[in-house]
Amino acid sequence: MNSSTLRSCLFLILIILLGACAPVRQTKPETISIEIDGVVIRNQLTFPVTDVQLLVLSSGNFVGCGNIMSRSACSTTFPLRDYSASKVLVTWKEYGKEHSTGEFVIKIPDEIDRSKPAQLEVIIFMMGEAGAKLVQ
Repeated sequence: MNSSTLRSCLFLILIILLGACAPVRQTKPETISIEIDGVVIRNQLTFPVTDVQLLVLSSGNFVGCGNIMSRSACSTTFPLRDYSASKVLVTWKEYGKEHSTGEFVIKIPDEIDRSKPAQLEVIIFMMGEAGAKLVQ
């Protein structure tokens, strides 16, 4: 083998080795999302709650109800919105005292049909306690 052929072979081997050592591109995991078209806020307490608000922290979008009587609900619909496990915050007042859930993420249940819109259901279930879930 002459030196020119040897250099060509070594160059080819080097290219193959460098290709094998190239970094693997990290793909961003697919965002799991669902479209929502409304919110239902339920008051399971034996007295009214006021100034109830559900706030999506990343967008600043919110929905609220001024006064929800005992064991009743307030609901609203809106054009489809994409929800992809963003942090939310629920605030309300009981006898004028402010309460909050703190920031949390509403998980999208595996069994929910993503081809159909869902609604967010907020439930004030105990004094000072509330939660939320996705329902269809």
